[in-house]
Amino acid sequence: MRAFLDESGTHAGSRVVVVAGYVISPEELPSLEQEWINVLSKHSLDELHMKEFVPPNGKYSGWSEKDKRVLIEPLIALIHDRCLVGVGAALEMDESMKTNLELASSKAPNLVDTPYQWCLRYCTILAAQWADETDHPGLIRYTLDQGCAHQGRAQKHFEFAMQDKSIKQKYRLGSIAFEDSKACPAIQCADLLAYEMYKESDRMLSSSARGTRKSFLSLFRGSEKDCLVTINPKLVREQITRGMKVLTATLDYLPSDEKFRVMCYALRRMKPKNRETLFDMLPAMRNVYSACIAKREKGMRLDKVPKHLLPSDEYIIARLDEFGKLPES
Repeated sequence: MRAFLDESGTHAGSRVVVVAGYVISPEELPSLEQEWINVLSKHSLDELHMKEFVPPNGKYSGWSEKDKRVLIEPLIALIHDRCLVGVGAALEMDESMKTNLELASSKAPNLVDTPYQWCLRYCTILAAQWADETDHPGLIRYTLDQGCAHQGRAQKHFEFAMQDKSIKQKYRLGSIAFEDSKACPAIQCADLLAYEMYKESDRMLSSSARGTRKSFLSLFRGSEKDCLVTINPKLVREQITRGMKVLTATLDYLPSDEKFRVMCYALRRMKPKNRETLFDMLPAMRNVYSACIAKREKGMRLDKVPKHLLPSDEYIIARLDEFGKLPES
């Protein structure tokens, strides 16, 4: 089987990140892509990117609602006819989570997944569960848009998971590849679902009085055909704290002068808004920041601390155990 996924909401200021797309049988894929191209050609388009319909900067933002409907409706009909199942995961990103994620990722990037990675992982889980429940045999080959900003980390994470044979079989992990969406219309199908799921998630978060978009209602075939979920933010916050715990354990181990300089460096380089969010959560950090300013301390990056002053891996692991057992991804 083939799965095509795309993202939405990864831009700055977004309240929700989404990864979504479709599982398609290899037999149906050529017909789907050719018919998709034929529909676009009737409208003088060579590719569908939903963001291009968003005002004020979208290339097609001047299209009327009627013109957009005439384009989208046959594309949705193609998806319903040719795609086996839709999968999608949405993750809310509030200011607290953004701040913690930014700080944790900067200090322990290999221990903290991005929101994109979380959503991608959930999509693979949903696709595998659907394959089990519907008795579809074999592995699933994943294709994502090569314009993805998280391509390197996503590929590394996927290939690492595949090294464990039990995980590979449980989640039907076949392969992962990144292709140009213009040359791969099935990714454009994923773009449509990811965009509509993003708009619906954003609407729900804003408590808008407006109802669900008709295009989303037309696209979504119900929970028996399309598996769309929201990720519990608590799970992500717990995972984010792993990087924070490593940082805390490292700072606690450092001599006081080096500890102060590392904290100064981090605090000075945070965005003011994020720094204030951190101060609200950890009031003591405001005093540390004030001391940095008073002493005109520019700080020092953690990776510049002399190695002989840093704790061993054994120390870090022991400290993590003290913090309590970490939940599984």
